[in-house]
Amino acid sequence: MDIKIKNYTIHYIDKEAKKTVAKIDYSKEVLSIDEFSITLVSEIHKSINESSTTKNTHFRENTSNEFTNSLNDYLSTSTKEDFFSFTKSLDDLKLKIEKEPLATGGYYVFVDYEIVNKRYISVVLLRKKSGINITKVGDVFKVNGTENINIDKIAMAFRLNYQIYQETGDDRNYIAFISTQKDGDVSGYFKDWVSAGGLIKNDKNTINFVSIIKSIPLPKDEEGKEIFKSRGDFQKAVFDSVNVRKDKTINLKDLGKQFYGEDDENTFIDFGTSNNMILDSEFKRDSEKWRTLVTIRAHIPGIEINVDYNKINSEEFSTNGEVLTIKSKLLVDQIVKQYGNR
Repeated sequence: MDIKIKNYTIHYIDKEAKKTVAKIDYSKEVLSIDEFSITLVSEIHKSINESSTTKNTHFRENTSNEFTNSLNDYLSTSTKEDFFSFTKSLDDLKLKIEKEPLATGGYYVFVDYEIVNKRYISVVLLRKKSGINITKVGDVFKVNGTENINIDKIAMAFRLNYQIYQETGDDRNYIAFISTQKDGDVSGYFKDWVSAGGLIKNDKNTINFVSIIKSIPLPKDEEGKEIFKSRGDFQKAVFDSVNVRKDKTINLKDLGKQFYGEDDENTFIDFGTSNNMILDSEFKRDSEKWRTLVTIRAHIPGIEINVDYNKINSEEFSTNGEVLTIKSKLLVDQIVKQYGNR
């Protein structure tokens, strides 16, 4: 990935489980960019994209706090000074953690970066474990090696998609979370710290995934030929694959592996991210929205009809006994034009 880091630093919160006292050990300044920081941020970005626990949301409406205020101050200037002031919002998180007996500390990575000309602001908690070599050198924490970083080491994460966030009237979710809790929920104190609103709903996840299936390049075989004869066949295959699951769960990585191959399990996720179709990588399908993926097909000699499920009994298409009604001037014009040319 072509990544450009604008500002970046690491701080440490020291807190043990079942204790109610926490201490912050701050780096004294914004860190310089080196090969280790670039690798670390690349892995963080990749992990947020691919994690099955990633959730999507937005800031709470008509609400602000220390985190959002300092973040917006920074975004208005993009200076190192305001970036560092933004990272000091960790003071507020420390107070919240002290009220949570089971909460533990770790390294907090704050970073402003660009990937493929898209800007992101991320705050990520990395637990103090082997495999992440972070040490304090002088007055700052530095990463000395990143060979073993993986999703298991990311305990929590916040990532803001700046492009979506700054566009007026855009109702897409612009915040992504990672949580590794067993129930898949995001820790309450972490959500509260960043002033996060409700997580993305299943119907919205389903709508976005249906849009992806209807526009993503079709799978190809080893010779580069499309596996399915038509887009409709592909849509039906994905629909049937999901519907066999009794728990209604859609897992984008499992489906990516099934339809695009073991090495391309993130195809659906990557396509959605590239096209700003924000959705969780695992969610429960909304049955009504999911059925819009299906095309109803019927034919008699000389007549064949393909109709999207959501068009049945609409203003354009309806049935009554033996009568089928299609109301569309555009279709009539197309038929008349072709019939008249014969």
